Amino acid sequence: MEKDEMDRKITSLEKAKLHYKESWTKALKELINVRERAQQDAKRRLHHEQSLMEHARLRYLSLEDQKLKDNNRLGEDVENLKGEINKMRDHIIVPQKESTDKTLPQDKMALGRLIEERNSLLNTGVYTKDDPLIQELNNKINLLQNP
Repeated sequence: MEKDEMDRKITSLEKAKLHYKESWTKALKELINVRERAQQDAKRRLHHEQSLMEHARLRYLSLEDQKLKDNNRLGEDVENLKGEINKMRDHIIVPQKESTDKTLPQDKMALGRLIEERNSLLNTGVYTKDDPLIQELNNKINLLQNP
């Protein structure tokens, strides 16, 4: 009887061993599947984030390009206005006042041009009285008015 009992225990232990081995194999396969799903999810998230970054980069480049175009247009407009001012300045005759001061005629013409340029720049709305360019023009005007 001992032999039968031992055979039953051996059979029972072999079944238990097989059951645990199958459970262990199943758990390992499940772990591998979980890892693969996690890697796929991470790859999907990375690809999505890369797409978002590329989209943001393209949007930024587009905005920068638009700003450059706008700045170029503004620069062209300013240059056109300067050209018009110069043409107008060449055609305008500055009235000569009789004065007793010692200001030379060329200084009077320069003074008239500086005043006209300052006023036209202020009238564009791009410059204010506090801008360095306007202040520099005011200094030159004062120097010519008070030699």
